[in-house]
Formats: sequence, structure tokens, C-alpha cells
Amino acid sequence: SKSEANSLRQLINDSESFSSNLHMPHFSVESGPAASQVLVMGPDDFIVVVVSSLNCPFGSGIITPSGVLLNSQMLDFSWQNKTMNLSTPRPQNLIQPRKRPLSFLLPTIVRPSEGMCGTYLCLGATNGDKALSSIVQV
Repeated sequence: SKSEANSLRQLINDSESFSSNLHMPHFSVESGPAASQVLVMGPDDFIVVVVSSLNCPFGSGIITPSGVLLNSQMLDFSWQNKTMNLSTPRPQNLIQPRKRPLSFLLPTIVRPSEGMCGTYLCLGATNGDKALSSIVQV
């Protein structure tokens, strides 16, 4: 609301820095999969998403002769009544021949429902089971 925005504006002082305790809400920093996303929208309305994941820090720990560090995406598969990472086993990710594991990386592009003109939004989340709910909250 405008009144809430005005009250928040009164808290802004461009010439002074405040303790981080003043800023709410407090969020804990969680360690998790080593992943990142870059989403870029250019002036020509092209949108490019680059997703990079080793899954775990240092990936699988295997480096190819050319120096490429391989990811550990195989850990995203579920085994019956067991999983290799901290997530809940999911039937959609049961290991099968010729199957790729579903990923928790979630690059998201939102565009107008009709036509190409309007406001676009590009965002991403990589926080495992919480990725979808964090995108929805934005």
C-alpha cells in the first residue's frame, strides 16, 4: 500500500549505514548444491538462460584429461526406499535405462499472455525441493 511504502521510505537514510539487524526478515544461508544460473534479456527481446551445475562442490571429483570437472548429477536419481542425496526419494526419479534425472534447477521466463509486448520477467532458483515455492513467491 502507499502508506506502507511511505513509512518504509522514512526509514531510508542515504547518508548513514545501519546494522544488518535492522533489516527484516532474517534468512539463514544454507549450503546446498553447487549451481548457478544467469538469465539475460537483451534489447532485441531475446532471452538467454545459462545454467551450470556440478550438483555437489567439486562435482563428481572426476576431471577429464582436458581439465573438465564432471558433475554428480547421477546423485539426483532415486533408488527404491533410498536416495543418494538429502532429498526425499521420488518415483519420478527412479533409475531406469536411458533416463535422465529430473533436476531442481528452475530457470523461469514469464512473458505476456497475449502478444509479445508487455513486461517480461526472468528469474531462477536452485534450492532443491524449495525451488518451485521460491519462484512462486516472487
